[in-house]
Amino acid sequence: MGNKIGAKGLTLSDANRYLRNAGGDELHAAIDAATEYLRQNGSTAGPDEIEIHHALFLLRRARGLGAPSFDAMRVELRGLLAA
Repeated sequence: MGNKIGAKGLTLSDANRYLRNAGGDELHAAIDAATEYLRQNGSTAGPDEIEIHHALFLLRRARGLGAPSFDAMRVELRGLLAA
């Protein structure tokens, strides 16, 4: 899929693709991006909160937005997992 997460971040087109595939939901897009990155690097584990936050940061940066709050993301993530 051409995921560019890593030292260089994400391209705008990759960020938009993740968001489109996640129906516009940033958190789901970040989870997908982090999961894909881990798989490309040989991991079968799911992403942890730090990896998801990093992906969310890169998604927002690629789109010219400010950095997300780690604490707010954790609250949203826990709510998603509880549902």
